[in-house]
Amino acid sequence: MLLFFYFHISEENFKKVLICVKCKYRLIVFVILILFSLKLNAQENADSSSFSQNIFKKNLFTTGLDKQLNTYLFSNYFRYGINTDRFYIGAKEIFNSTIVNSTQKNIKDEHNLFLTGGYEILTGFTAGLTLANIIYSDDRYTQINKTSLLNSTVFLKYSPLKNISISPYLGVSSNQQIDETDNGPIYGAEFNINSLMLSDFQLNSQMKFQNEDISPRKNTLRNISVNLANNIEETFTNTLSVSYSEQQKDFYFSADSVTSTEFNIINNIQSRTETNYYIQDRLKSIPVSEGFSFEALGSIYWRTIDRNTRYVSLSNTSASNYDTQINELRVDIAGGAEYKSKSLFSSFKFTYAQYEEKHEAKKIEGVDNLVYLDREEIEFQKNNQAETATLSLYTNWKLTDNDNIIFSLYHRKLVYDTPSDENYDDRDELLSIGRIGYERKLSPLFRMLFNLEGSLNKIVYIFSERSSNNNVRRFLKFSTSGYYAGTYLTSSNSAEISANYTTYDYEYLNSSLQSYSFRQFTLKDSTTYKISKRIRLIFNGYIKLSEQGNFDWATFSGLPSRYLDERLFEPRMGYFTENLNLSWGIRYFNLCIYSVNSSDVRTKTSDYLSVGPVSEIKYRIGSKIDLTFFGWYEFINGDGAKREVPNVIFKMNWMI
Repeated sequence: MLLFFYFHISEENFKKVLICVKCKYRLIVFVILILFSLKLNAQENADSSSFSQNIFKKNLFTTGLDKQLNTYLFSNYFRYGINTDRFYIGAKEIFNSTIVNSTQKNIKDEHNLFLTGGYEILTGFTAGLTLANIIYSDDRYTQINKTSLLNSTVFLKYSPLKNISISPYLGVSSNQQIDETDNGPIYGAEFNINSLMLSDFQLNSQMKFQNEDISPRKNTLRNISVNLANNIEETFTNTLSVSYSEQQKDFYFSADSVTSTEFNIINNIQSRTETNYYIQDRLKSIPVSEGFSFEALGSIYWRTIDRNTRYVSLSNTSASNYDTQINELRVDIAGGAEYKSKSLFSSFKFTYAQYEEKHEAKKIEGVDNLVYLDREEIEFQKNNQAETATLSLYTNWKLTDNDNIIFSLYHRKLVYDTPSDENYDDRDELLSIGRIGYERKLSPLFRMLFNLEGSLNKIVYIFSERSSNNNVRRFLKFSTSGYYAGTYLTSSNSAEISANYTTYDYEYLNSSLQSYSFRQFTLKDSTTYKISKRIRLIFNGYIKLSEQGNFDWATFSGLPSRYLDERLFEPRMGYFTENLNLSWGIRYFNLCIYSVNSSDVRTKTSDYLSVGPVSEIKYRIGSKIDLTFFGWYEFINGDGAKREVPNVIFKMNWMI
């Protein structure tokens, strides 16, 4: 209603809209065209140019080691730059390594290094160079388990105005995949407009053109994005965003024996070309202080993915790689309204989206048409289309200075269709979630929160081939929590009871699909007691009691089949100064699993016990370096086996 009021649609045009309701796509296009006819306002884009020194204005070094059980994670991030009036240099490095030491050791490394530098030789003219090196390595055998890319370029950046820059560049590229290394020239240009005012409009735009000729492969990139902005009035803003991108990547993959012999190759080449189009318009009103505001959004997104194989053998079509094309289209409409006052904040939002995905097989000249039709049918089975609509309501009502009520509702409907008679995944889905909470400030030191929430999720498959999976999931949770902050004692505690009931519509037809329930009680505690100015006692822990079993919704009765008892207690003593936090203690974790028979008798089937020392150190060196160490040593006794496992988490942040 607010939208039609603002757009001032005439009575004649309004009747046309009502007629268009009969056709969903016409209605969507109509609304979006109305949105695009408005004045424009856009968000300011960050400078993402490859030759910008802005990303190096804040220097940072972060490193960390995370070792838990048999997994080691090492990460390293470094960013450093030097900027003067006419000269800048910057370096950025990201390194991640994952080691899994199980029955078979696996090591995966990712390394990304970027170096750039420039010198302003004349006013508005900057010359410089860049170096980009990317290495990926995985000792597991996959199609591309090792790859590397090394690009070095020289560029000339011309800035006729402060907000505009043009950067042509030229260099060499070395790209390695599956033990094959290709070298060749890389060249292109970037064009950036950042916060340029044109009358009442603010323009942000980015364009990039790049070719990478590494024969026999070729990679290309074409990107353009435009944002236009204006304030319609003091409290109205509007955003128009348009973007286009096309990227082609050539990949090596192992050729089959027939193709390898026929074309005298070891690795075949597949080209993947992805083309994206995106249009979005957003209108938003912002109240000066209190009152109503609203927002409306419309967008269209479509994408095409083309896959083409370089060498195709006609002598063995069963081993040939049949190329495909994927077309995706998505249309979105969203809107909402908000009301804000001193004691009340309420918002209502809705979204509607249509999505369509089509798969097509490409015909190979010289291949029997029956083979192509069979492949085409396989691709046709992947086609799908979906409609999604959501409604949400959120309200925060401050009754008094000490009382607060929170209320929220969320509802979503999904309709998923597949045109193929061989695909039976068509389904409808409804999801509703509701929550109400009450917060009471009992004193300046203590406050409590009561929360009740529930959800209902129903899935209905249209065809009988899958209708046995029709189910309803009902979830209900009640929780309460309290927070006390005194001079010596700080404590946060919560208790939660939840129940999840999943029932199948046709469980009597399929014994493997049985309705079940999952109930859980959780108690958490986090308490700190200050013995002196620097010494504190710290306790963190929880208890989880869970029960799972078969359930009959009609009689609301169940038969438990499994029971879990999980407990974690971690008492520590800490020493705290301005720059040093040190704590040590004991970590106790126990997980017991019981099976339950028809007589409700529990039998322990698994017992996992972990006990050991734990410590944490946080140290600040000056105002720029933060060191964090957290580790615990486990003496594990589980199911008759004993072992010892160290766990370490180390992090360092250095604001250089």
